[in-house]
Amino acid sequence: MRERLCNGVVPTGVAAAFAAVALWSTNALAAKFALAELGVVQVLALQFGAATASLATLRVARSARVGETVARASLAWPDVLGGVIVGVVGLAGTVFLQYLAFATAPIFEANVLAYGWPLFAVLWAALAYRSRQALAGVPLAMVGFAGVALILGSGTDLGSAGGATVGYVAALASAVCMTFYTVASGRSRVPTDTFLLPATGFGMVFALALCVGGFAPWAWVGRGAWVASVYAGVGPMVGGFALWRVAMSGGGAKRLAPLGYATALLSTALLLLFGETFTPSTLTGALLILVCSIGVLMVDRKRCD
Repeated sequence: MRERLCNGVVPTGVAAAFAAVALWSTNALAAKFALAELGVVQVLALQFGAATASLATLRVARSARVGETVARASLAWPDVLGGVIVGVVGLAGTVFLQYLAFATAPIFEANVLAYGWPLFAVLWAALAYRSRQALAGVPLAMVGFAGVALILGSGTDLGSAGGATVGYVAALASAVCMTFYTVASGRSRVPTDTFLLPATGFGMVFALALCVGGFAPWAWVGRGAWVASVYAGVGPMVGGFALWRVAMSGGGAKRLAPLGYATALLSTALLLLFGETFTPSTLTGALLILVCSIGVLMVDRKRCD
């Protein structure tokens, strides 16, 4: 039997969480390159198309295993329906809103806000468990929200007509969808591809419908942008969400969700390395989020002692 670390969390879950964070950390950089040459709807169509193709291939491989068909047939329809809802809201909702934010707001600030979802996860844990350790995370989350506010206000005036308000609202909504995925995916009884494949298929069809309907032009140029879009679908989307589901299973949502803080920090560092600029307010906000992250992880460590 695998050695459990704390409250049902096993080393495999920790490794999966770190691997998911590593993939997600490259997502904003891929979006930066893709959106430089392609419209957001085409980027989403390519991204969801690549994700759907990858998951369909994995589904065929899994179905070939002995007993896989029987195991799937034994699933109750309420479980399947619930899993599909988790996928559509948690994956498709997160990605659509996230890329809308990347396309309409400064990507540096939008990235930090979209990946600030562990702040909401801390608030959820406080409401769900109401333990001393969970409640201790609330003031730390407030510190993190203050950091997000500083970052948002560093480059753009939210009160102005050109303040990219739509992008910031989309980033915030994306963070809420990701919090829902974190909480609900670990509780789902269906296999990962059972709820991720319908979600990516829905995203692909919806994005392609927008293109065919004339709402977004389709460009055949930009080979690098196509590669970046496909990578975002196969890597951060399929790999990241599947690994995070593994990490959140068996009590992981309660213990490992704070590791998601590292995504905002790592992805921000990558954006800086590739030319994105920051202001003193942005730096201060990032430091506040780092303090919040370290504080929450220290609280969780004490819970295991």
